[in-house]
Amino acid sequence: MASLKDVEKLGRQAWLAGLGAYGSGWKYAVDKFDETYAKTGEMLNELITEGEKIEQDIQEKLKAKEILDEKIVALKDKLGLNEPDEAEKLQEIDAKVDKLTTAVNALVEARLAEQAPAKKAPAKKAPAKKAAAKS
Repeated sequence: MASLKDVEKLGRQAWLAGLGAYGSGWKYAVDKFDETYAKTGEMLNELITEGEKIEQDIQEKLKAKEILDEKIVALKDKLGLNEPDEAEKLQEIDAKVDKLTTAVNALVEARLAEQAPAKKAPAKKAPAKKAAAKS
């Protein structure tokens, strides 16, 4: 049988092994926590950088849209379309375009009508007998 000192020695070694396992586990957990914390910080910085790029792109697009909108408003001002009765002016312009289209179509049809009879009616020839008799 083992002596009391051997049992105490084995008990102490088991105790120390447990403390060592606890310490190793603690150290491993702290190292992993530190690693995760550092990676999280890096990831957060990358996300912030990416967010800044996206924000800048959006601001540039919005500015370009605002410039385009300003140019459209200026063009409408030049054409007189930004007045309160804008819808009426557009209707007037549309009506004028329709009248012009109708007039052009009428002219084209008249021109075609003038050319059509000239092509259909053959030129009259004098009878050959009368021409010979007069000679």
